[in-house]
Amino acid sequence: MSRDRVGIVRDVTTALNKLKANVERVSQTVVMNYFTLTLVVTFPKLHSSEEIRELLRSAGSEDEFEISVKVFEPGAEKDAVVSNAGCFVLTVTGPDRTGIIGQIAAYLSGKGINVIDLYAYKPDEKDFVMISQLAVPSHMNAAQIQLDIEVLGRKTGLMATLQHENIFKATNDITAPANFFS
Repeated sequence: MSRDRVGIVRDVTTALNKLKANVERVSQTVVMNYFTLTLVVTFPKLHSSEEIRELLRSAGSEDEFEISVKVFEPGAEKDAVVSNAGCFVLTVTGPDRTGIIGQIAAYLSGKGINVIDLYAYKPDEKDFVMISQLAVPSHMNAAQIQLDIEVLGRKTGLMATLQHENIFKATNDITAPANFFS
């Protein structure tokens, strides 16, 4: 993590190339001008966490990067946090106030629903928008969860919608016609 600037991905991957690292997966985002990068990397030979951390520190200016290195647990990608689950998208909009994310997260975790991805922001001074991808256990009634979340939201003036990811994609996919660019 660091303040954002042009070239961070280049600098980090160039440093990793010195150890002949192969980047298997990447997640990168910028939140309020703070850059975060999560990498799953394999190396042809074993390196200590400290050696990797020092290599990555050298990719930036002094004290530029906040770095954490964790050894990947083999098979972790196959261990579902919530097994036999459907993927749903939860959107929440309305007036901003303290505690919205915590309140929704408490409800979800209390039901055994895992938050896979979450994006929240304030488009202006008074409004709040959250889009979240959830793993909902298949044995649960999605319609009841939707009703519960709507009730939870209405108490504070929020509008909440839960949709299966296929419905979300179908209703939010914008594809240009084949002849759009000709």
